[in-house]
Amino acid sequence: MSRAATGDTVVVKPSNNVYTVLVVVATIVEILGLIVLFTRATTIFGTGLLG
Repeated sequence: MSRAATGDTVVVKPSNNVYTVLVVVATIVEILGLIVLFTRATTIFGTGLLG
């Protein structure tokens, strides 16, 4: 097999989106964790997280 450029266009369709799904799930989990932290900050820290 040769890897020389022939000028032919090769269209490759994405076949596996596992890493994209993992990144989206991790981002959602992180955002939910931050929301829980900020909403329960009074219980955890006494005066709130920013106060």
